[in-house]
Amino acid sequence: MNEINRDIKSGQLKNVYLLYGEEDYLKRQNLKKLTEAFGVDETDMNFSRFEGDDLNSAEIAGTISTMPFLSDKRVVVIKNSGFCASGDENLKDAVSKLPETSYVVFCEKDVRKNTALYKAIAAKGTVEECVMPPENTLMTWIVGRAKNAGKRMTTGAWNAFAKATYANKKTRSMEYMNNEIEKLISYTWDRDEITEADVLAICSPQYLDHIFDMVNAIGSRDKEKVMRLYNELLVAKVSAGNILGLICRQFRILLVLHDYADENMRPEECAHRLGLQAFEVQKYFRFGMLQKFSLEKVKALLNDALSTQQKIRSGQMNEKIGVELFIMEYCR
Repeated sequence: MNEINRDIKSGQLKNVYLLYGEEDYLKRQNLKKLTEAFGVDETDMNFSRFEGDDLNSAEIAGTISTMPFLSDKRVVVIKNSGFCASGDENLKDAVSKLPETSYVVFCEKDVRKNTALYKAIAAKGTVEECVMPPENTLMTWIVGRAKNAGKRMTTGAWNAFAKATYANKKTRSMEYMNNEIEKLISYTWDRDEITEADVLAICSPQYLDHIFDMVNAIGSRDKEKVMRLYNELLVAKVSAGNILGLICRQFRILLVLHDYADENMRPEECAHRLGLQAFEVQKYFRFGMLQKFSLEKVKALLNDALSTQQKIRSGQMNEKIGVELFIMEYCR
């Protein structure tokens, strides 16, 4: 158990935390745990977020030194500022004199341990380096993710999964591994086991390109293209149920992208947060997917897909017929 988990479990939260390192997934998870433990929602007037490399340290110092309004806590999150690498006197002084009512979390990629700011944070709070865990820990995590979705992962499936993700130095990250297990959970929607064959089938771009093109064709109401792509997948031994599961995954991504678009987030940052490659997310914007599928339509599609899945599982509807009816409904 890391120190952050111990602090949360004991209820003895420090007033300042520094999360740093290459593993963004762990930083995001730790940040989420801490903000939930502080009990101050992001919409609260006593919550402030500063992000980017062009920040005013004097303004931030003033915020973290200010008493909360009608509350016992003020929470400040500072992300990717670079201050913990360059050092900053304003923030060093503010952290050293931090009031008991202020809770500050720095989320940084790089730090320099010889700076006065780093030393001030370490003296008053907790510093957590977020790095890729060893393979056995990752196996426990991924198998647990599958178990939480009601699925068992075979030993062969894990070995193939590790080879496709952990062993690939170009894409190795917990973000990427989390995204790949999400694909497998969607792909095996009607089964309680993830096999080596599933991993070999889905942890590659082949089928996902077909699924993306299908969803794009649905948005363009191109029935002929949709059915051609659908039948090609069936010929490739991808079941109708698996196709529906992967279509649902595309719409869940669109649902999140609508939220990110409202925040004027760049595609690269969207990809980073989703654990996808930048080119994968850029396709959604390049093909105008957010215009083809409004937020309301995406929600309706996901609700209808869930209803179709439930009818198929309960035996009320033939799998192939149910999926084809769902697809054609949204091509009209």
